[in-house]
Amino acid sequence: MTITESLATALATLTQALDQPGADIAVGLDRLTADAAASIPSYKGLSIIVSQSEPPFAVTVLASGNQPGEIRTSLRFTIRAEGGGHEHPPVDLIFYGGSPGTFVDLAADIAWLTNQPLDALTLDEHLTVTAASDIATQLDAASEINQAIGVLIGRGLTPHEAVLRLEQIVGDNATDRHGAARIVLDTMVSRSPPWDQTSM
Repeated sequence: MTITESLATALATLTQALDQPGADIAVGLDRLTADAAASIPSYKGLSIIVSQSEPPFAVTVLASGNQPGEIRTSLRFTIRAEGGGHEHPPVDLIFYGGSPGTFVDLAADIAWLTNQPLDALTLDEHLTVTAASDIATQLDAASEINQAIGVLIGRGLTPHEAVLRLEQIVGDNATDRHGAARIVLDTMVSRSPPWDQTSM
């Protein structure tokens, strides 16, 4: 098989969304899973591991009606995106399929597309998955943190200042970054939110 334009675009979009303030990661994941299912014969699901995101997360999404025991083949690879003057976090992706050999051609296409040596991709070494029970929570947390940073940027801060302000809210409220993001998003309609009293 040949990697489709829509699947290639979905991979790039999701990677950039992971480090793009205001981006909705859940939308990127939905698009990727839909395009993967349409492009990959015997598609069973996928896992995404982003160890350098904030917060780090790893999710597994199995196609409707599929079980981990039905996986007979897999393909794991890393994608990296650059842009905006900084490096985006690397994303490890694992595609799962039900028919051995499904990913042989796709591996070659992805190696060419991502400018990686073919041996940087791993075939059929990830046939056991643990379906995460907190997928929605992980995606919501990452998405809301990005949205909160986007709100702060919309209030006139630079991206760097927005991240610093979010950290300030973490300290002032004895919470984590997700909790700080919720404070920002919950006070979006306020003309003078409590976390906006001091200048950077």
